[in-house]
Amino acid sequence: MKNITYLSAILILASCSTSSQGETAKTKPEQVIDLTAEENAIKKVMKTYKETLESLDVTESYALFSEESEVLEQGKIEGTYRDYIANHIGPELGHFESFTFSDYEISVIVDMPYAFTTESYIYNIVLKEEFRKVERKAAATSVLKKIDGSWKIIKTHSSSRAVR
Repeated sequence: MKNITYLSAILILASCSTSSQGETAKTKPEQVIDLTAEENAIKKVMKTYKETLESLDVTESYALFSEESEVLEQGKIEGTYRDYIANHIGPELGHFESFTFSDYEISVIVDMPYAFTTESYIYNIVLKEEFRKVERKAAATSVLKKIDGSWKIIKTHSSSRAVR
């Protein structure tokens, strides 16, 4: 009777072992990710965003953001990117003669399917009506997610202060 119990235990363990080996064989092969290529793609998204602001025409920028994005600026939650354009930066751009960025630096961390950026820069705005120049030192952090093969900004937060 003892031998039957041992034999049963061995058969049960063997079937469990075979079952888990079969499950392992069914899992997808590990995907190799080119982190340099991903980092460059993320930098391109962030550069394109800055270029659309500099062009004073944000029409093409909507594609850079997810529909559920969230924008925070100067301690205020602005809502989605569409809200931000409609209620904040969009109307402001109409008063700008120019909007330029300088001393731009970016760092990127990729942790698939997410990426995290930190940017620092100086922005210069020349107002149309007053021909007054506004110069600010700024920093921004953004979270991006790879959605359907493209990097999208899902959250961005920026703040600035007068240049000293």
